[in-house]
Amino acid sequence: MGKKIGIAVGVIILVAALVVCLVPLKTVAYMVMVDYQDTETYYVDEPYEVSEPLEYRELDSFTTEAVKDVRSHAVMRGYDLPDEIVEWPDFALYIAVQNLDDVPGTFEVRYTLTTADKSAAERQQWLIERTLEEYAELDREYYEGSIELYLEPGEVRAAICPPGGIYIAPDRVPFSHEHEITPDTKTKTNYRQVEKQRTVTKQRPETRYKKATLLDYWLGR
Repeated sequence: MGKKIGIAVGVIILVAALVVCLVPLKTVAYMVMVDYQDTETYYVDEPYEVSEPLEYRELDSFTTEAVKDVRSHAVMRGYDLPDEIVEWPDFALYIAVQNLDDVPGTFEVRYTLTTADKSAAERQQWLIERTLEEYAELDREYYEGSIELYLEPGEVRAAICPPGGIYIAPDRVPFSHEHEITPDTKTKTNYRQVEKQRTVTKQRPETRYKKATLLDYWLGR
């Protein structure tokens, strides 16, 4: 009988010990990694297209009044003339254009030619200012137009303005002239740095708390 009582007491003590050890009795802190959303700034090279004129140069410019042998003149300057040319005494303006770009294109040559009555021009040659009547007396004639030159990279061609030339009668004075070259354009891709933002997931440590049993506490868990 005493043995049974001893065993019962031992069991009770053991159960009591287990209850004490396993029931949460102490609050302890511990660290965990948690996800959170954040905004991140980043940069990208974004393409965009621009139009720019083709590169060119005006290689030569002369008139038949100034140059009698136009074909020899062109050869000396390093380019060829078309088969149909205008030579003195007819009047024409020659504009030689070279494409300096890496793509082909069309170059428009606009020209304006002006002549006047010879006797009136000689009478008025020293005038600095003219009245409307004096301008009318000059009886000016205007010629204008445009010529398109299609040029491969590096190619040179001459615009003859006007293509068939103009005959200057004895009662006229040679032409004054103006011209303008308008190059073709090309599309080019450039890049610019653009700032953008995006949402990313990151992690950070966070302190949390829990109830620990004496057994866990003793074991360091």
